[in-house]
Amino acid sequence: MYKYVARRLFLAIPVLLLSSLIVFGLMRVMPGDALTALMGESGNIGERELAKIRHDLRLDLPYYQQYLLWLWQLVSFHPGDSIFTGEPIAVSLGKAIPVTLELAALAMVLGLVIAVPIGVVSATRQDTPSDYVGRVVAVSGLSLPDFWLGTLVITFAAIWFHWIPAIGYVSFWESPLRNLEQFLLPAAVLGFRLSAATMRMTRSTVLEVLREDYVRTAWAKGLEGRIVVYKHALKNALIPVVTIVGGQLGVLLAGTFVVETIFALPGMGRLTVEAIMFRDYPVVQTNVMLVAGTLVTLNLFVDMTYAWLDPRIRYQ
Repeated sequence: MYKYVARRLFLAIPVLLLSSLIVFGLMRVMPGDALTALMGESGNIGERELAKIRHDLRLDLPYYQQYLLWLWQLVSFHPGDSIFTGEPIAVSLGKAIPVTLELAALAMVLGLVIAVPIGVVSATRQDTPSDYVGRVVAVSGLSLPDFWLGTLVITFAAIWFHWIPAIGYVSFWESPLRNLEQFLLPAAVLGFRLSAATMRMTRSTVLEVLREDYVRTAWAKGLEGRIVVYKHALKNALIPVVTIVGGQLGVLLAGTFVVETIFALPGMGRLTVEAIMFRDYPVVQTNVMLVAGTLVTLNLFVDMTYAWLDPRIRYQ
């Protein structure tokens, strides 16, 4: 087990290096630059002032030196300052990360609470109205984009219930009720997309496991149906479900970028979108690398979960 974890961590290094090269290169080939956006906000700036700003921001260095400098800042946990606001990136992330984590965690809980029970019901009641309803819900979740569904939810909530999302973030410690009001709808939008794929996978794997010999033996012994399904069948059926949930975490993190912007939540998604608009290289690059590192870690955690779900799995 320890050798496997060490090998996976070692292989993560080239993955993260490649990700850093891609995001660094893409930011440099985008039209315009941070100083162009800065000049648009600050008015006319002379050539001398522009050259001084470029030198202070190290943008006059060759690209490979800029990349190595940024890489050193990352590994030393000092990603630098925002070009546009001048605020340390660590401070900005300290404000944004808790918002994104709360949104993603709530969306994950809602998605699993919806997906697993409906998937099990669809499998145990195959080709019944309950199964058809579950399949329709799953297909709808896969078909509706987050940005469209989020906009639709806000529009209908404003028309039918005369409610619009509150402007200004309220933390859980300040007011738990207002915090939940802010996060419930965006988490439901993200959780609905997550539940769709998980629901389909749960249904198909439970159907497959229910046809296994040991499950038929449990039925033949006269065990209660709930015990057979949830104790004998569901645990073995969850291995492919854990895999797809781990993959959906990446989709979930990407979805927060859009949903946070729609619902005016000051998380990492909104921070990244604003940084892209202003060509704020350090903020965009740091955020993308943080997401890449999170996905690598989550994939390793998913692999480790297999051994708990199925003791037959051993890592060498």
